[in-house]
Amino acid sequence: MNEDKMISVLSNLDDDLLEKEIDFLMGEVACDMESINKKAQQKLEKYKRKTKFKKRLPYAAAACLCLICINTVYADEISQAVKSFFNKTPVYSTMVDGKAYYLENSLVLDDNLTIDSMIVSESGVEMECTSQLANNILGAMTIIPEDIPDAQYIIGVYMKESNNKYYFTFADGKEKSFNIIPFKDFVLLVNGKTYSITLTEAKSLNDAQKLTVGHAASSEVDLVTIGANGIEKNGKQAVQLIASFKNEDIKLGAFGQPVEPTAKIKIENLSDGGRVGSSTSWDTKEIYATDKSGAKHKLTVPTDAHAWPITTFETDAAIGSPLTVNLPALLATYENSLANIRINIPQKGETLLNQDIDLIAQKAVVKSIKRLSPTSAELTFQLNTGADKYVSIYYFLMLSEDVRTIAGEFSGDQATATLEFDNNVNAFVLDISRPTFVVKGNWTINMK
Repeated sequence: MNEDKMISVLSNLDDDLLEKEIDFLMGEVACDMESINKKAQQKLEKYKRKTKFKKRLPYAAAACLCLICINTVYADEISQAVKSFFNKTPVYSTMVDGKAYYLENSLVLDDNLTIDSMIVSESGVEMECTSQLANNILGAMTIIPEDIPDAQYIIGVYMKESNNKYYFTFADGKEKSFNIIPFKDFVLLVNGKTYSITLTEAKSLNDAQKLTVGHAASSEVDLVTIGANGIEKNGKQAVQLIASFKNEDIKLGAFGQPVEPTAKIKIENLSDGGRVGSSTSWDTKEIYATDKSGAKHKLTVPTDAHAWPITTFETDAAIGSPLTVNLPALLATYENSLANIRINIPQKGETLLNQDIDLIAQKAVVKSIKRLSPTSAELTFQLNTGADKYVSIYYFLMLSEDVRTIAGEFSGDQATATLEFDNNVNAFVLDISRPTFVVKGNWTINMK
């Protein structure tokens, strides 16, 4: 991190925190303060800061010197907290990791198909479109990147909404995975037609923007770093929230506390080898920001929002207003499979299992299996058995080739799953994956 970037970063920290920690860093370092002050005043002219920043700049210059001259753990923590945001790329009303490409404006391909939005990133390929084509034709869409002609991406997730609106994600048809190498130019094959499409590269966050690091209510909340950026959107004061997780396989689900405290899932294996599922929505309670006068302003989803999760919110505050955002909680998902457990079902009654499951951000225990009928059984779980009291399990997916239907309900520290089989099954293998967590950090973000 160069000096200009560090000054931009430190200018967004709280005065008391900045002075306290710079004093700590300067404790055993001999510096030419006259030279540092002169350098700070030069920066003051360059950045044209307001009066209240005049006292900060000498400290900022000193901090730059300290970070160059000494190697301290705390100095590294300060820079890493902010640098973790620089890999984030805003696209539409969401944010992805790393390089990303998107469709700048809706694209009419023909009378039957319009692409409304599209994102290509390391996180995957998402497309929203409007079409009068039959479901089976749309479901056969294929993407071939121009710079990777051997690659072939096919529909992975398929959702239809009202008014002929569709949402798709694409998967690697050859590797059978969602691993995506971001691409800008590609060919879309649909309904016997070929379309060449070029996307626009999205710009990542950088030090030119006023990134502000949030502070959790407890120092024990260390799964994620929260930040914010004040921007203007649709002629309104907007807030761009940022979540940077320590584990790169944990992704943001939604900002806010979930509306539904009890979560439910249902997974069904189809006779053709496919699978359908449903889960409780990620609707969250309202998030608010306050201005200097103490007035509250609700963070609202833009009417033209595309992609998920939403990370950019509009407010009714005056453009340029310094806001303080309070974020009680967020939802996050670990995106991989975690455990394959073989479970024997008793012919009658209940069997205790007491098998631990490590879900990365939390832990759980498979408590017991009980026979309900020749073709059904019930699993019980103890949730949140790990040490992190600020992270709780909202739900996780349960899959099995041996089970026709799995219906799970998660409430507090307990969960149950009802299993239905086509035949009398005595044992099955259960795959547990993609746990979703509620992280209650109660973050405060003082945006300058």
